[in-house]
Amino acid sequence: MKLKATIANLRLFNQSVFRDVTISFPTSKEMIQSALRKISIDGRENTEILITAYETDINGLASHLSEYENIDELNYLASRLASLSPEEMCIFTAAVQHGEYSNNVQDLINLTYNLDCFTLHPGVTDAETYGRLLLDEIEDVDIPPIVKPYIDYEAYGEDARINEGGEFTAFGYIVNIHSSFQHVYDGFSIPKEYAVFSYPFREFRPRLKEASA
Repeated sequence: MKLKATIANLRLFNQSVFRDVTISFPTSKEMIQSALRKISIDGRENTEILITAYETDINGLASHLSEYENIDELNYLASRLASLSPEEMCIFTAAVQHGEYSNNVQDLINLTYNLDCFTLHPGVTDAETYGRLLLDEIEDVDIPPIVKPYIDYEAYGEDARINEGGEFTAFGYIVNIHSSFQHVYDGFSIPKEYAVFSYPFREFRPRLKEASA
């Protein structure tokens, strides 16, 4: 799983001074502080960042991420994604393409906790294949061999897709099986282990006393 974000100093960016750095997620407080120093974010005069680009190997994910995302939420999301099995990652990616729970980072985080709400049929990427799967395997309809050449599997599969609200993706056909979707993350209370944003430490420089005359 790869998720990277390129951040820039917003104040300097608005002054047409382009200074940025790329962060790989999941990350740590130390890495965030190091990145902020490189773009002169000090927590005083410069406090705001802008995300200018995303890089990810999860198809469609970047299109759901904005230029003002919360760094801690991105770290939370990346940490959750890193914990998924290959099979779960396929379901997540297909669900993102389906778009039902991917309006924002909060949705995407909660989606990682609710992958059992979806059924993915790997390799089923078109209506005809789905129609054959339904009639020949899932529904186990006893169809005489002489009749099969006359069945419009494509129309049957497309009608089923419409009724189910599913979608054909590069990973297969995905459908929400209407289990109870749990909102584990409320959009505010980020678990401490994922909270990494912290301004760089300020160096303490004691004033030198003026020499007495």
